[in-house]
Amino acid sequence: MSVFIVLLGFFIDVKAWQIIVKTEITNLTYRDSFISTGKYIFSKYIPGKLWIIIGRAGYLKEKYNSGFINLTSFSLYNKLISIFSAILVGLVVLYLIDINWFLGIGIGMVTFVVFMSFGFKPAISLTSRFLSFVFKKEIKLPFVSSKVTIQMFLISIGNWLMWSIAFYLFLLSVQSAGDVSIKAGLLFPLSSVVGIIVIIAPGGLGFREGFLTLGLTALGMSATDAASVAVLSRLWFLIGEAFIFIVAFILDQAHKKPNISKISN
Repeated sequence: MSVFIVLLGFFIDVKAWQIIVKTEITNLTYRDSFISTGKYIFSKYIPGKLWIIIGRAGYLKEKYNSGFINLTSFSLYNKLISIFSAILVGLVVLYLIDINWFLGIGIGMVTFVVFMSFGFKPAISLTSRFLSFVFKKEIKLPFVSSKVTIQMFLISIGNWLMWSIAFYLFLLSVQSAGDVSIKAGLLFPLSSVVGIIVIIAPGGLGFREGFLTLGLTALGMSATDAASVAVLSRLWFLIGEAFIFIVAFILDQAHKKPNISKISN
C-alpha cells in the first residue's frame, strides 16, 4: 500500500507541472507532462541537480517548439513551490523535535511568502534585464499568476501529504506499530528538502538518510533501527522512481513509433 501511494503521489506531482506549463503551451497533454518528468527523474542523481530542472523543459521544447528559457523558468518555479510545500507539511514534526529549528524555518517561510506576494514580479523583471544584458538580446522571463501559483501549491501540499502517509505505512511494514509514531511520516518531506538543497550530493544521498535517522531517533526509535530504516527508505522510494521512469520511457517510445496504416496509405 505504501508503494502504491508513492506512485500516486508522482502522478499528482505531474499535474502541478502541467498546470504551470499550460500557461505557455495551452495544448500540453498530461501524457507529455508525465513523459517529460519521468524520463529525467533520475537526473537528480547527477551532482548539481540542474538536469532535473532543464531536462523536462528541454523535452517539451523539442516536442512543442516552445521557448526553452520560459520552460526552464517554469521548471525551477515548480521545484521551489514543491520545496516550500514540503517544508510547510513537515513543520509540525519539526516543532516536536526542535523548537529553535521550527522558529528559524518558520520565519524563513514567512519571509518567502512576503517576497512571493510583493517582490516576485519586480525580481522577475530585474532578472530579465540582467539576462538580456548578459546574452545581448531581449529576454523576458514569464510571470506566474497568483491563481496558477495557488493551484500548484495546493497540489504540492496534497502530494507531500500522500508521501507522508506512504512513509508512515512503510515504517509500519518494517517496525512494530508500537515503535512508530504517526508524526514520523512527516519527517519524509523535510528529509527530502534536505536532500534537494544539498546540491553537491547526488539525489541527496547520505544527507536525506542522515536527517531521517536523527528525526526518527528524536521521536523515540533506537539509533540502529533508525539508521536501517533510513537506508531502506531510499530503496523503497527508488521503486516508485523506477516505475515512473519505465512507464515514461514506454510511453515515449510508443509515441515515436510510426503509424503503419498511414505509411501504407
